[in-house]
Amino acid sequence: MRRRLLLLLLIAVGLGACNSTPPYVTTVGVLKARTALTVRVADAPFNAFAPEVSQHRDLFTVAATALPKGAVPPPPLLRAAGGGLVVTAPNPLAALLVRVPSRVNLVVESRRGDVNVTDITGNVRLVARNGNVMLLLPGYAQAAVGRGNLTVTIGASDWPGTLHFSTQHGDVQLRVRANVGFTVHLHTDDGALFTDFGLRGVSNGHSETIDGNVNGGGARRIDVETASGGIQLLRLQPQP
Repeated sequence: MRRRLLLLLLIAVGLGACNSTPPYVTTVGVLKARTALTVRVADAPFNAFAPEVSQHRDLFTVAATALPKGAVPPPPLLRAAGGGLVVTAPNPLAALLVRVPSRVNLVVESRRGDVNVTDITGNVRLVARNGNVMLLLPGYAQAAVGRGNLTVTIGASDWPGTLHFSTQHGDVQLRVRANVGFTVHLHTDDGALFTDFGLRGVSNGHSETIDGNVNGGGARRIDVETASGGIQLLRLQPQP
């Protein structure tokens, strides 16, 4: 028998034709905490969220919605890898939605389409060639975007080493907890830099650079670069 996908439950629903709104296929299964869920998207808007309120925290969901015209494509492929799960969607889709179990890290590789990751409890590593990216996380992330804007809010007070964020053509807005200590490097080849952490930079023609310590610095580091676009590093104030 083929090796199971480390799932205790696997349900595939509705592989037939559909209209443009509901998914044509939905897969639900169990994925252990402290593993990784890798999603490879060829051409589709991609959204990742935590499990629904009614779901157990260890359940993942993969739901694919077909384009309104044309034949319904094969469902995304799921396979086990490195103790986690890899989801591959090689065909154009109207939308791909993934719900990520608690304490499962997410890796995203997107060729085309906007990416939105919201409130999952694991950390995120993302590469997107073409599309806007928004990450809103209680933990931390790293992201590289080719053409598109990158908007990131991280709630982590600690992370290992350096977090890297970059775009080739697009703006970057990064929000970090106001009381966290870290070393920062911001650089744009053609754009403007802004931060409310009280740091000053230097300019050379169209390029600008800021290097400095936030809240005393420390072992944590953030590196943000863009070839063409502006960068904002902003304080994330704690909620009262």
